[in-house]
Amino acid sequence: MTTHAPPTDLCQLFYISRSLSTPLDVEAILVSSRRQNLRRGVTGILLFSGGHFAQLLEGSAQALRETMAAIDADPRHEAVTRLMEGPLAQRRFANWSMAFFEAPGADDLIQQLLAGPPVSPERAQRVVERMLAPCLHLGASD
Repeated sequence: MTTHAPPTDLCQLFYISRSLSTPLDVEAILVSSRRQNLRRGVTGILLFSGGHFAQLLEGSAQALRETMAAIDADPRHEAVTRLMEGPLAQRRFANWSMAFFEAPGADDLIQQLLAGPPVSPERAQRVVERMLAPCLHLGASD
């Protein structure tokens, strides 16, 4: 059974990165992420565009720091860029240790975000909503 962070310590983090992964690597990332996220009490969704990753994570601040340290050290990620992080009132993906969604059309947008100036928190929130709109319903509780 997963223990989730108490609401007072619930945070979210949204990052993007360039993928240096093969299709087999992506499957291995999912297996490992799901196992580690269950252990840490992290939930979220991973979007894979073919050339990039975008991931929204939810959990305690400590759990998100541990998760991001592992991602930063992972050679299958390059140019890991945090676009948004901060407190969260309620999990969107409480039932998912790591939902997965493929979005080949998102490569251009993610590349622009990586190459451009720093992204404001407001724009990052709009990017999250737009990129993840097709899959955000996955996190809704039944």
